[in-house]
Amino acid sequence: MLPHLSEYHRPTTLTTALRLLARPTPRTVPLAGGTWLVGRRDPSIQAVVDLSGLELAFIKKGGRQVRLGAMTTLQTLVEDPLVYELAGGLLAEAAQRSAAPAIRNVATLGGTLVVGEATSEVLLALLVLGAQVAIRSPIRREVGLPAFLADRPAHLPSHALISEVCLPNPSAGTAAALAEVRRTPADRPIVNAAALVVRRGATCRVARLALGGVAPYPCRLPDVEALFSYRRFDTDLLSHTAETVAAAVSPLDDSLAGADYRRAMAAVVVTRALQTAWNRAGKE
Repeated sequence: MLPHLSEYHRPTTLTTALRLLARPTPRTVPLAGGTWLVGRRDPSIQAVVDLSGLELAFIKKGGRQVRLGAMTTLQTLVEDPLVYELAGGLLAEAAQRSAAPAIRNVATLGGTLVVGEATSEVLLALLVLGAQVAIRSPIRREVGLPAFLADRPAHLPSHALISEVCLPNPSAGTAAALAEVRRTPADRPIVNAAALVVRRGATCRVARLALGGVAPYPCRLPDVEALFSYRRFDTDLLSHTAETVAAAVSPLDDSLAGADYRRAMAAVVVTRALQTAWNRAGKE
């Protein structure tokens, strides 16, 4: 629990929530699912704003995009038909891999974005799906997920909230896949990747790649993606891709794995995810 918590608020409007968060004192933070915040036991937090009354738990399809409310739980992402249709169910699979059911039933999409875990499967999926993060402060603005993850404090000051995530509908011939390396099935990934491809016959028109476990947050690989633009997909291209990935990343040593191992596995998981996505696209 939070040892110095003295105020609890559960507003029913976004305007009220933002006003409470903007107060200089006491230190006030938003409460979504609470799976990360409560476990931190931060003694500086004196007040929380419970977001469960703001009607931010939704999944809607409109025009050429799908909108996911920030308070949507990870379990809802696993089960919702609209999410399951996106790129062959990539986001649904990522949410299912992300945690045990007890956690998925509480943890939220917005909380996952704020935490920005380096190997978050959900973030990897959102990156290759081209996610835009909608932020209210109170003016609504959108920022691309790569930019948001690269500097979360700048894009999400204390008086702002994530309201939703917007995803474009994938084009025909699109498929995607995840790949990972873990010590054991129960452990978090050491290195993982997501790949999305748009296939036309033997040609890859577009590829999007995201990699986790080699930086403080999951990141896109634009230089590697450029190798696949309107290129024939073959073993020579995959081999060149592996070399490019290994040269592009600069992971650090930590208690889970050394930098050299992470670099080598980054090349493995990216090529594995690409091959799986390509094979799936051929069956569409």
